[in-house]
Amino acid sequence: MGQTGKKSEKGPVCWRKRVKSEYMRLRQLKRFRRADEVKTMFSSNRQKILERTETLNQEWKQRRIQPVHIMTSVSSLRGTREAIHLLSLYDFP
Repeated sequence: MGQTGKKSEKGPVCWRKRVKSEYMRLRQLKRFRRADEVKTMFSSNRQKILERTETLNQEWKQRRIQPVHIMTSVSSLRGTREAIHLLSLYDFP
């Protein structure tokens, strides 16, 4: 009876270790599987984006659309704003 008592004491500890290691293994497997799914989805999305971009580029080449130029440049607008700000700061008549 003394030996069976020792085995029963070690039994639950041994089972706890086994259950914990199996649980950790399953979680790791799930994590790896999820990472593989993410990689697969990323590559498929990237492929779709590349295909769509190529299609749009071909359409632009066929239409030969020219960009419309804006008459005022950005640098002139920026200078105008600074000048107005400085004049209001010094209260010139």
